[in-house]
Amino acid sequence: MKHLSFSLSPYNGTVLILLIVSCFSFSGCVVNPATGDYDFVLMSEQEELNVGSKNNLKVRNQLAILDTQTLQHYVQEVGLKVARVSHRPSLPYQFTVVDSPEVNAFALPGGYIYVYRGLLAYLNSEAELAAVLAHEVAHVTARHSVQQHGMSTASNVFGQVVAAYTGVGIAGDLTSILGTAVVRGYGREHELEADGLGASYLAKAGYNPQAMINVVKVLKNHEVWATKKAEAEGKEASTYHGIFSTHPDNDKRLQEVVANVPTKSQGKVFSRRYLEKINGLAFGESSSTGVTINNQFLHRPMNFKVHFPQHWKIINTPARLIAHPIEKSAIFVMEQGPIKNGFRPDAYLKSLVDQRYRLRGGQSIHIGNTIGYTAIVQPKLGGSFIRLAVFFHEGKVFILQGQVKQSSTFASYDVEFLQIINSFQSLPPQDYQRAEGDKIKLIKASPGMTFSALAKRSPIREQAELQLRLINDMYPKGEPKVGQWLKVIE
Repeated sequence: MKHLSFSLSPYNGTVLILLIVSCFSFSGCVVNPATGDYDFVLMSEQEELNVGSKNNLKVRNQLAILDTQTLQHYVQEVGLKVARVSHRPSLPYQFTVVDSPEVNAFALPGGYIYVYRGLLAYLNSEAELAAVLAHEVAHVTARHSVQQHGMSTASNVFGQVVAAYTGVGIAGDLTSILGTAVVRGYGREHELEADGLGASYLAKAGYNPQAMINVVKVLKNHEVWATKKAEAEGKEASTYHGIFSTHPDNDKRLQEVVANVPTKSQGKVFSRRYLEKINGLAFGESSSTGVTINNQFLHRPMNFKVHFPQHWKIINTPARLIAHPIEKSAIFVMEQGPIKNGFRPDAYLKSLVDQRYRLRGGQSIHIGNTIGYTAIVQPKLGGSFIRLAVFFHEGKVFILQGQVKQSSTFASYDVEFLQIINSFQSLPPQDYQRAEGDKIKLIKASPGMTFSALAKRSPIREQAELQLRLINDMYPKGEPKVGQWLKVIE
């Protein structure tokens, strides 16, 4: 952050005709390697590889990558099994686990595939992991993102927006697609196509193609639970893309797609092997990215702790820590800043503010070996104030700022902004173990064991019983069977 800065045409038949004509005029129609159909694309395979490689570097700079190499290698191994039997086996596939509790996965053009740690917690076999990866491989082999790009670019040529097909506006650059279709899903037809292709890759790789149905069922159950939970909290649910509106048990098209996959045998599942691989995996927030306990944010690698008011919500993202009161009338953001040699905290803070603003009420902060500076940033031409603070802590720079929606509420919220700022401290020794976070542990079900009993001794703070059922594929009312291997959270 260098400075503080505050500050469609409808689809129609004419556009479709122009696009069809352009398919031949610009040689934009090519045979899809996975489906055999003619697709409209304006990107060669080499361009596709270049775009994927470029955006892969951006993604890796923005997302936290899981540092457990054994699990990374395992996911890469499983991913390559399905990729090598796909319609484009020679692509340089890379499979990467993101260190995030989100339940998601996505694929970039060229074979760069990401699966989130949070999704792995809800899978129960290697076949299910392979199903997720095969689904994403299918998006690559069928060139779904490239098709999106081709349609979007063509609509630029004719000054129109083919929003009915692409789901994005006038965007020749793939970055807008990365924020929509790639992560959120491509629509019913392409998602079904990815499931069908993915199921065929599963079978060819020796896995049971029924795992594709199982995965959709597990993720649909998670979506149902997450949606209810989000509605109760007044938030939007974050779920894996491509989940259909109907449940897989009732989705005839999905069942037909998977049933039509040719297979010589039932295929392998490898449940126990998968569960052993994720034994000890972080559940929810992890120590490497920071954990939230009773509105205290603890970050062990960076050795700090900060406390937020009880009525505030805390959102931990790879780039920054965000918090806001329940009514969302204010926001507080904390992030790392670049090192500026020779600057003290007061000079550093002033360097963040341009000439449109003035500072008032500046004061130095000393908390142990941590030094800082805070001030109110006041716009010269009117507008809301900002509470800004800078900390120098163990060789790192932290920038904190609080803002409000209504200028009239700044004074009351500034009291809380200062409380947050002044709570910043080195992680106390007694909190070091607490900052470890929750982890998955395998246990074998004993006679009389119930999810209700397991939930009572679980550290999961919200709806523990339902979450335990979800991660063990027994939602909403299933119970353990004697001798069954279960995932619990400790």
